[in-house]
Amino acid sequence: MTPQPSTAARRIFRRSASWPAAGLCAFACLAASAAGAQGTSAPDRVTREQSARSTAPSAALPDVRKVAEAISDDPTVLPEVEVTDERELQRPVEIELPPDRPVTVINAAAIERRQASTIFDILKDIPGVAVDGGPRASGMKFNLRGFSDNEDVLFKVDGAVKGFEKYRFGSGVFIEPELLKALQVERGPSVTAGSGALGGTVSATTKSASDFLKPGQTFGSEVKYGYNWNSRERLRMVTVYGRPNAHLDLIVSVARRDSDDFRLPDGERLDLTATSSESRFVKASFYATDDLLIELSQTRYTGGPERAPYDATASGAGGFGIVQRSIDDTTTNLSLRYLPPDSWIALRGTLAYETTELADLHLIGQSRICVSPSRLLPAAFRVDRCNDDWRYAIWTGELFNDLRYTLGELRGVLTVGYQGIRNSRDIVRVTSNANTNANNYPGGFNEAQPPGDKVSDALIIENAMTYGAFTLTPGARIDRYHVSAEGQTRTNMIAAGQSPDLRFVKVSPALALTWRIPASDVSLTARYNEAFRPPLVDEYFARGSFASRCAKSTPLDLGPANSPVTAANPLYDPSGIGLPYNAALDLAPANEICGGLYRPQESSNHELTIAWSPQPTSAADGRWQARATWYDIHTRHLLQSISNIGGSVGQPGRERRKGSELEVSYDGLRSFATLAWSQIDGRITNPVAGTDYAIYGVPGDTLSASAGVRGFDGRVEAGLRMRDIGERRASAGTEPTVCSRPGTLFIEGIGRIGTQFGARVFDLFASWRVTPDAVLRLNIDNLTDEVYCLQDGFAGAVGVQAPGRSAKLSLTLRF
Repeated sequence: MTPQPSTAARRIFRRSASWPAAGLCAFACLAASAAGAQGTSAPDRVTREQSARSTAPSAALPDVRKVAEAISDDPTVLPEVEVTDERELQRPVEIELPPDRPVTVINAAAIERRQASTIFDILKDIPGVAVDGGPRASGMKFNLRGFSDNEDVLFKVDGAVKGFEKYRFGSGVFIEPELLKALQVERGPSVTAGSGALGGTVSATTKSASDFLKPGQTFGSEVKYGYNWNSRERLRMVTVYGRPNAHLDLIVSVARRDSDDFRLPDGERLDLTATSSESRFVKASFYATDDLLIELSQTRYTGGPERAPYDATASGAGGFGIVQRSIDDTTTNLSLRYLPPDSWIALRGTLAYETTELADLHLIGQSRICVSPSRLLPAAFRVDRCNDDWRYAIWTGELFNDLRYTLGELRGVLTVGYQGIRNSRDIVRVTSNANTNANNYPGGFNEAQPPGDKVSDALIIENAMTYGAFTLTPGARIDRYHVSAEGQTRTNMIAAGQSPDLRFVKVSPALALTWRIPASDVSLTARYNEAFRPPLVDEYFARGSFASRCAKSTPLDLGPANSPVTAANPLYDPSGIGLPYNAALDLAPANEICGGLYRPQESSNHELTIAWSPQPTSAADGRWQARATWYDIHTRHLLQSISNIGGSVGQPGRERRKGSELEVSYDGLRSFATLAWSQIDGRITNPVAGTDYAIYGVPGDTLSASAGVRGFDGRVEAGLRMRDIGERRASAGTEPTVCSRPGTLFIEGIGRIGTQFGARVFDLFASWRVTPDAVLRLNIDNLTDEVYCLQDGFAGAVGVQAPGRSAKLSLTLRF
């Protein structure tokens, strides 16, 4: 008879919402349960024997009267003994540092302690991770090891790929942080995460009803109210959850945030930072059998309409002006976990559909993008308003199987899988002037922001083989890409004899070797990954000197006919500089669309990691984790280096960045602490152009430390957090500011590279569990009102001033 999983194993499986961590735990429990019928392990035998003793028939027990008589005859008084169930001492793990991978997992308790307004605020203390742009969420980008472009960092919610590609905008990550159960950050490329992620992957896992329900509880609710005195932000959140029967968990949550402009350290308000958003979340978890879990969820975020700078990364209206912006972001996700016992099958799959719709309304006198500069122009020639509508739609399909096997002393996990992503974007621009529409934007088409589709399919294999103290993990992914121009761009390319469909196949191998040093808690891991990043739809298909690197260098642009060429676009042969324009030296297509002239950017990633992971001897002991990583990343065929090389189009640019990361974590019953350090440096070279300069725009050396204490049986905790951010090279302009000083290096197309000053910022945090169902939290960010600037989200520039001191208070009640 096939062994059945134990009740405990089924309960663990049913209450697990995140994979691989919880899924592996469930699989292990199922495996242990199944093995019990054939060969019982020591811990399992103890459990079985205790259970047998507690359920034995009464005839096997001693006569109660005889026991009582024996006790009364013996006057000996035994010493008092206190019995404690160690399971009550165990705390959920707040931070996880896998010893063999540059991955950091932040779980629910650490997320709640931060009281974050955005998902970006949660990640500040992870080494190698920074945030570009801000303080508006719409202008923020993840920065992993200095890679911050949207295409370099992959973001997922419950396995669904999310992303948004817009000039002078953030990562397009719109999700309420209160909905998150865990955040996983993987620095560097990964075989299983996805292609194109040279910087890494950020994966979010949303909460389920099981994260709220108490043992034996069927239905419940939670209400949360939060307030930020700096921006007068108000958070109101209501969550209802339940388990109507043994097979179904349900959760519904609504959260709303409203705020005024941020206050700076000098007391002034940072204009255009007020926000208004609403998040709605619903998830149903269906336990079809003991082995099969199916979850269906939808997350929706709406923001605005609100006044915002067109350049979401800027400190104000800037050179582009102000727009009225609205955002509507929806992700629908269907996932499954199938873990039958005694089987080679261990499936996990995701099918998701994500849409992001953004509307910018440009008005005369406010915006400088597509409206007239003055109302004095005649009505026939004046554009009073302009509407930009962006729509992204992303389909994600993933299916993986994790096969565990044993061959003698060799144990392994063979992972095979498929990933399919279809990313479609459409942009429409319509103005108030019919003639402008017909001449410049026919049918809403904007040649600088073309529509297009990007479709990728990948086959993935990874085999982790363990023999004694060593684990060897080879892997590879084969990606097939199809990028296509749509709408008027497609018509224009066909008319010019260019192919609107671009296809290529890339193979990305990986290899890792881990050595667990005998008689110690230390391990060493060496890793090697190859990865690539394809051009964006914009880079492939945009047209015009402002948006395309393949614009022609015509005499009209360069001056009178036969005048010397003093500057030229990238595809004009440099040998013609100083001579009259020569069309034979210009490799730019007639329609100025790059198309297939590009090749993907490629990188090789080398890492060495040493980790220390001692196991607590008892549940009352604190847990230590420590990990140090050194990496060396070589990137070639830089997309921005496309140029004319002796009559051929090439991308000679190269980049090398090196860095180190240190993480230390301690979590005990009465105290906790973390320490993080990161450093990045490197150079960018172009042998054809003869340039060689230090990399700029990456974060400065950063030290982050936090420490806290717990008391009154864990009901009260308080602590201090410090972040010391070093100076960094940045595009700093020509005049000194409160946050920067200019430098001497000038880079064409970027400007003058100077220095952005560092800062030391202190935060306080405290919480009090007033009752089992009421929690009060207080955070004070930027305790000393430090004046410093954020990192800009565009071209490595100096960002806006950071908010001043912020006191945040929240109250959470459960019913």
